[in-house]
Amino acid sequence: MRKIVVTGLGCVSPVGNSADETWAALKAGKSGVAPIAGYDATPFKVKYDAEVKDFKASDYMDAKEARKMARFTQFAVAASKMALDDAKLSGNEAVLDKAGVYLGVGIGGFEVTEAGFKSYFSSNFTRTPPMTIPELIPNEAAGNICIVNNIHGPAHTVCTACASGTDAIGYALDQIRAGR
Repeated sequence: MRKIVVTGLGCVSPVGNSADETWAALKAGKSGVAPIAGYDATPFKVKYDAEVKDFKASDYMDAKEARKMARFTQFAVAASKMALDDAKLSGNEAVLDKAGVYLGVGIGGFEVTEAGFKSYFSSNFTRTPPMTIPELIPNEAAGNICIVNNIHGPAHTVCTACASGTDAIGYALDQIRAGR
């Protein structure tokens, strides 16, 4: 059976915004759980979560384009750029022309869904922002990874809750072994 290897890593997580930062934090037993900072949690019983901290999308993509993406997509695009850089494949058109994206996503742009509903209700049920659907759908991330990195192969998103990432890796492995 053909051996498949991982050649590049990228990571955006509550304990680090790179694979090296995340791995060092995990080895040190660091927790990403902290008081909620991304929104006003005053009215809620839960006051802690595991938010990504100190992330700047503009470090990985055009700021104007980033504003058209849900936060989960910004994370995915950033991690993909890190992985391609780590593998020394960024800009390698011969490889990227044949490369594909298999991405595991739990839900998509939930904050976009919330903002869309707020707009709809506050406009007396007449309007939602035009980018609501393109930003909230789970496969937005895989598509944007392809666009930003100039990847021309397949772009697939797997939504199987907590198993999404593992399932996406398995599907990608099967495709590589099949010669696709």
